[in-house]
Amino acid sequence: MDYIKELDIRLDKEFYYAGEILVGRVIVDTTENFKLKSIRLVLRGKAHAEWKVFVSGDKRTVKDDQYYIDERAVIWGQKTNDGDHEAVPILQRGHHEFPFRFGIPETNLPCSFESRACQIRYYIKVTLDIPYASPPQGIKYFTIIGPHIDCMEEQYLKPLNAQDKKVKCCLCCAKGPVTLSCSLDRNAYCCGETLKLKSVIDNQGEDSAK
Repeated sequence: MDYIKELDIRLDKEFYYAGEILVGRVIVDTTENFKLKSIRLVLRGKAHAEWKVFVSGDKRTVKDDQYYIDERAVIWGQKTNDGDHEAVPILQRGHHEFPFRFGIPETNLPCSFESRACQIRYYIKVTLDIPYASPPQGIKYFTIIGPHIDCMEEQYLKPLNAQDKKVKCCLCCAKGPVTLSCSLDRNAYCCGETLKLKSVIDNQGEDSAK
């Protein structure tokens, strides 16, 4: 719709633990007055898995969804039925901000996750309920992390080390190995911290390592 310049969702932060309060606001910037029944929000946590299988030579898609959170709220206007004939309120032109807050359930929510076969995503979706028009929508993803831990506990202060070695062969002769060693000063970090990764390359071969 040309008269809606901006429809956005802004959150106070991008990362949350289970049990925290999610606080944000919906931004609506419009160049005209227009009738608006309501502004509706959905808070949702959803897992989606999908992969291909072969059954009797046929390729089929197997998929499934699971919901961890499904909460709804009306932050402007009123929840009305399609058959209601009450006067529809008018949203004045200009810049508007509508605050909202949701309580994230205090359950063992799985952390946000992305892979080729499946993903776990958490998001807020806003819908403008405009009479006789396709409802404009916006969506904002956020990240669930956890459980909350104290990174300064003794069990998390142990260094983390890893090593990989490769040997290059030419015909039947093996050349000197190239070894990559990496280490972190501890094995747990909080969001926003800087990881200090130490890497050492030991090249025992004649060629340069790239």
